Amino acid sequence: MEHLLSHTQSLFNHIYWFKQDLQLLPRKDHIASAINWTDIKERKHEFLRELINTVTSWVYNNEQTQQIIERRLKLTEGDHGNAASFLTNQALSKFRPGHPQGQFGELLLFNFIQHFFKAVPILRKQRITTSTGHERFGADAIHFCNDEINNNNIFLGESKCYKSEYKFKEAFEVSLSSISNTFKNFDNELDLYVYDDFIEPELQEIAEKYKNNVLDNVHFELVCLIAYNENKARTGEKESEIKDSIKTIIEKRCSSINLECYNSVQKSLLSRINYVIFPIWELDQLLYDFQTRVGTL
Repeated sequence: MEHLLSHTQSLFNHIYWFKQDLQLLPRKDHIASAINWTDIKERKHEFLRELINTVTSWVYNNEQTQQIIERRLKLTEGDHGNAASFLTNQALSKFRPGHPQGQFGELLLFNFIQHFFKAVPILRKQRITTSTGHERFGADAIHFCNDEINNNNIFLGESKCYKSEYKFKEAFEVSLSSISNTFKNFDNELDLYVYDDFIEPELQEIAEKYKNNVLDNVHFELVCLIAYNENKARTGEKESEIKDSIKTIIEKRCSSINLECYNSVQKSLLSRINYVIFPIWELDQLLYDFQTRVGTL
């Protein structure tokens, strides 16, 4: 199954991350992250470049990518540069103009689930979103993997990307509500696509077995990615100090979450949630640059 995973390491070279429980429920290690630094330089340009480089893998699986490349090579008499550019432009054409926050967050989520959980996408969300006659898929991500004890793990993911007018607490609460609804509606949503060509061919049997309730050892995991605009200043005169500052900011934000916000989530569901916390400084500008790069301005 791992041969279906996309390449993520180049992107994560430009992401600083650490794991700890962050005083969040459930009490287990969660992922805290930010754009990486080299000494006193934030690697924002490189982060955005590598994130956009994953767009093709987000839209097309390996088989579809190869088919598009081969058809274009025949048309252009073997011009590989032309074929590569054509593939990228085809993938970027799937983006919806005027929706940078959602698409930016979903693309991040796609990469985080693969990188940390080694789970491959069952569905390519962008292809559904832009397909005439199909409803927009409810979950931002649905991924799958087998583990060493032969569980069939289904990962449902929701991304929330909040610009400067939103606050972290509110973003966190909305994320909990959203992932609960995603889990509740998963079966109905999957019914829309299980017999269409949106399911990855290698995972078609898995999806059909789940639909017919004959898939053994199913285990759900939920992933909430919360990207938000951070306005607390980072401090430090060198890379290690700056990263310690970022870590402290994330820890303080998470410690401010009160227990009442978890009341709407059933205990068994709450225990399956994995958080990805991603503060971004000057998020408005980054989203503008993202829109410009993917051609939706």
